[in-house]
Amino acid sequence: MNEIAANIKTLRREKGLSQEQFAQALHVTRQTVSAWERGLSRPGLDTLGEIARVLEVEPERLLYGTSQRKNPIYRRVSFWPVVGVILLFYVMVFWVLPLPISLVVGTFNDAAFLLCGQLFLSIVVVFCYCSLKDEIRNRDYYQKINEEHPPDEGE
Repeated sequence: MNEIAANIKTLRREKGLSQEQFAQALHVTRQTVSAWERGLSRPGLDTLGEIARVLEVEPERLLYGTSQRKNPIYRRVSFWPVVGVILLFYVMVFWVLPLPISLVVGTFNDAAFLLCGQLFLSIVVVFCYCSLKDEIRNRDYYQKINEEHPPDEGE
């Protein structure tokens, strides 16, 4: 309700009308306009249509403001968690896992080191792929939203 009150007040001021002038154009009292703008009462549907006509805006703008949706802000995917996970896996793969692998292989030799290296590289590839996929999906989503609902010219 307060959003409608704020929208009426903002649009009336943008139009350069005083409460008295606005009330005269709508054939109501100034006190009625004041009550609408303070959110103490609300205009009926017919009156909303009349308000929109006087203010020369669409009725939806009275209800929802300058735009029905806020422009989505494209937020990049943070790569710091990915870097942290890669470092964590590096420590796990090259400092913690060699002990159990050396028990399986016998001693920590080149084969165990090669297995650890392959494990580390596969983990890095998976995390890089997932983070890039999220970045592309995020970008595509916001491009689609902006194509469906272009930003208002006033913004």
